[in-house]
Amino acid sequence: MVVDTSVLLAVYFAEAHGEWAASKLEEYGPELRMSTVNLTETLIRIRDRQPQLADEIEVELLQSGIRFVSPDTKQARIAAQARLRYPLNLGDCFAYALAVSEDCAILALDRDFRAVDRPVISP
Repeated sequence: MVVDTSVLLAVYFAEAHGEWAASKLEEYGPELRMSTVNLTETLIRIRDRQPQLADEIEVELLQSGIRFVSPDTKQARIAAQARLRYPLNLGDCFAYALAVSEDCAILALDRDFRAVDRPVISP
């Protein structure tokens, strides 16, 4: 299961669906993976919105058990094609590319994933 940035932000910022997101992270824990592009996006947003807690949250996130995957050239090509095919931002394109590469679903709150050809777990 690929974790999209939106799921982590909902948990860390106590947004709508934050409790749902936390329960899904726990439920799918051992099989969670995330592109390092999405990790970067998450860390930037955390540092921007909660700078006083950023170091603590970063350590927690890196020790969470999520497997962080650096994109390779195959994923870069899939992400580029996805950007032209779907209404996805750059981070979403890499979440999608990882899901395609590893043949798994995407855990997301971002409605843009509704159009993709991968299974999406969302509220």
